[in-house]
Amino acid sequence: MSANTWEKRGPNKFFFQMSQPIPSYLIALAIGDLVSAEVGPRSRVWAEPCLIDAAKKEYNGVIEEFLATGEKLFGPYVWGRYDLLFMPPSFPFGGMENPCLTFVTPCLLAGDRSLADVIIHEISHSWFGNLVTNANWGEFWLNEGFTMYAQRRISTILFGTAYTCLEAATGRALLRQHMDITGEEHPLNKLRVKIEPGVDPDDTYNETPYEKGFCFVSYLAHLVGDQDQFDNFLKAYVDEFKFQSILADDFLEFYLEYFPELKKRRVDSIAGLEFDRWLNTPGWPPYLPDLSPGDLLMKPAEELAQLWAAEELDTKAIEAVAISPWKTYQLVYFLDKILQKSPLPPGNVKRFGETYPKISNAQNAELRLRWGQIVLKNDHQEDFWKVKEFLHSQGKQKYTLPLYHAMMSGSEVAQTLAKETLASTTSQLHSNVVNYVRQIVEPKGG
Repeated sequence: MSANTWEKRGPNKFFFQMSQPIPSYLIALAIGDLVSAEVGPRSRVWAEPCLIDAAKKEYNGVIEEFLATGEKLFGPYVWGRYDLLFMPPSFPFGGMENPCLTFVTPCLLAGDRSLADVIIHEISHSWFGNLVTNANWGEFWLNEGFTMYAQRRISTILFGTAYTCLEAATGRALLRQHMDITGEEHPLNKLRVKIEPGVDPDDTYNETPYEKGFCFVSYLAHLVGDQDQFDNFLKAYVDEFKFQSILADDFLEFYLEYFPELKKRRVDSIAGLEFDRWLNTPGWPPYLPDLSPGDLLMKPAEELAQLWAAEELDTKAIEAVAISPWKTYQLVYFLDKILQKSPLPPGNVKRFGETYPKISNAQNAELRLRWGQIVLKNDHQEDFWKVKEFLHSQGKQKYTLPLYHAMMSGSEVAQTLAKETLASTTSQLHSNVVNYVRQIVEPKGG
């Protein structure tokens, strides 16, 4: 359970105790054949027996560094333990930050720790979301925008500015994609949303609260102009509102009181960047943080993608670029560029897959998703089985829906694959995911 302590009091009797107040949405119980393994001084992994060795191998000695960095930035970690529970493959989300026991997708078990840092996001919720909580779901960005900002602060300290900017650029591209699909003026593309009759709360769970929220927090840091000062402010903010549910107005009032010189300058009403506009106007963020340090990693990926889009492949130039040191988000960025340039000239995708088995045979879910999208966009049918295998192995919304979109936009063979895969996996998927997939696969009125 999401609780600090537990003990067994009989064959099937467990007693749990949570000593801090938490909002009701963070109360969670896990019931099943679960075993655990220690992976740090205050962390263990929980999983079904068949997964426990893989979970231990992936996370042994990893979590404490993330926690300790968060504490330096945002103040003490108050929850005692930070345990991870690996969910069944049908769990539709990446993670759920239940205090003391984060629920995560088994997709994180890539076998090489290449997705281990995904949990920095869930760890950041220990301060933003779990300790200071949005008072209602219309203010969801208060949980997620701050958590994205906190995650990227931890990541910058541990992995450097260039890598964090590259990861944030990937997030920005997802926000762009989301707004292009829904339309910038869609009412759910505001930070403060109205959940009225007729609005499916599920639809408010999109890129806007995360990435537009991140941009707003970054803008407030930019107004302060000094990273240390802003870090200190965040620590003070957490301390001020801990164990409370608040509104954006409470936070912004505290921000202006904390920085009286900004209040004097009326920074809340700078034309085009008014706080009110940030909260209540749909559309693209009026301020974007500078991600140019990421160019260091983006440029080589862009140049290599360009080489692969050529009619005549320059094998020498391609072989001169060693991608083995590239970490997940640099590879993701590279594959996104390949996808944008697809379909590639005939034969190039086959050569690409042979040149980079690390990508075409990856166990890393982020790479498997993108390889699947590339395979479908190029109608590279000899690798269609990898798409099917991936969709049979997990049911995470973030990976499942884009692949069905890609299949239904593809050849007849790809569309048949979509229908067959849905039929054979329906019983394994979360009902929400099944409904979303049906909307993609079954034509309107069909």
